[in-house]
Amino acid sequence: MSAVRLPTDAIRACIAASDFDGAHALLVEHENALRAVFEDGTAAEKGCREAWLELLAAQRSLIDELRSARDEAARALDRAGQDRRAVNAYLRSGG
Repeated sequence: MSAVRLPTDAIRACIAASDFDGAHALLVEHENALRAVFEDGTAAEKGCREAWLELLAAQRSLIDELRSARDEAARALDRAGQDRRAVNAYLRSGG
């Protein structure tokens, strides 16, 4: 279990840099590592229910952060598009 660590800092760094694909890739890599433990891990690793649940909660929290940041970026792009359209309309009207 100790070999599988959620790369929280790296994921948050990707989110802060608007590198949502990078954050997603890190989450997928982490999920693959977890699946490998369930397939190939020791009985002790497979049996640490409380630790797995804590890890799952942490991963879900990061997914929520990623989703929120992605949604905010989409809203910002939408606002920028609206602003651009407004400027273009103003310029076309001779403003």
